[in-house]
Amino acid sequence: MLAIAAAVGCGAVKAESKSVSPCGSVNLPVAWSPDGSQVVLYGYRWPLPPLHHRPASISVLRAVCVADADGNNAHALPNTVCSEHCTPNLGDGVGQFEWAQPKLILYGNDSGIYTLAVGGKPKLLTRAGAPEPFVADSSGDRVAATGPLCSRCTGPVTVLAVPSGTIVGKVGGTKLANVVPSLSPDGTQVVFARFTKSGQPKGIWTAAAGGSGLKQLEAQGNNPLWSPAGNQIAYLTPSGALRLVSPQGGASTPLLPKNFGSAMSWSPDGKHLTVVDTKNRLAVVDVATKKIHTLLKLHSPYGPESIVWSPDSQELLVVGKAPAHSGCPSGLWRIPIDGAKPHLVHGC
Repeated sequence: MLAIAAAVGCGAVKAESKSVSPCGSVNLPVAWSPDGSQVVLYGYRWPLPPLHHRPASISVLRAVCVADADGNNAHALPNTVCSEHCTPNLGDGVGQFEWAQPKLILYGNDSGIYTLAVGGKPKLLTRAGAPEPFVADSSGDRVAATGPLCSRCTGPVTVLAVPSGTIVGKVGGTKLANVVPSLSPDGTQVVFARFTKSGQPKGIWTAAAGGSGLKQLEAQGNNPLWSPAGNQIAYLTPSGALRLVSPQGGASTPLLPKNFGSAMSWSPDGKHLTVVDTKNRLAVVDVATKKIHTLLKLHSPYGPESIVWSPDSQELLVVGKAPAHSGCPSGLWRIPIDGAKPHLVHGC
């Protein structure tokens, strides 16, 4: 059983700590490289030094780290190691990774979305989206983001080109809250949910990435997810049921019953969805057969943001902790979806 950990912040390197690796353990977030050969993770020094709970006494190194998919050769990327007083682009911690292109990583935090060329310096892509999650299309050359979710926040979905940051379009206008976007595989369209300023749901909508062709897809629903195959959109109904609908519209079909749980992400081949049921168990559902395969129980109050698919759709990458490794705050696990034993690839 795994316990999902929370992301932490970071700061600048102190001279006395430069020889200490910041990749000794792992915390949220994580992501797989497009070819499946490497993983990127938010690492930090482990074991922690004495008096680490006193910020003025000694730095606790943290960094963006890369390792082989089997956990070997973990190392910090240049220009990302930090401690107490971080540069602005890392000072708010890291909340999300997307390994968008072979040599380009995207990450988001409270101050915006950044691009990180492997071996290069982080660059601000946009302030839009902070601190809410962003989404990338299948090729990693477009990103969709929204403003902060709050009771009276309204605004469009912003679609940007990667890595230039050029705005492709603003979708949905400013009168409603246009939130939780998901891009079509080719990045030309976006699906999202809409709410009034008072929080009244307005259903699920699609539009071209440039902002034209706004169309209501479902009168009710939230958390739409565009399939990597491009032919289906999964969404949650107000009752908590998981349904599928064509991007062109028409009648939706049920996938999971009401109050089952929440959908998280599609497998890259479009055949499965990860779900978390009401008992906080991680499972995968076969979209064709609707069969559910439970993998493990989660124990985190922070939610399952650390769960990501391998490029071949056969494994999940999870940050967590098992009873046998209780002395380690967190580790990086590979979880086969066929039910085989999880494999600890990085951690103490």
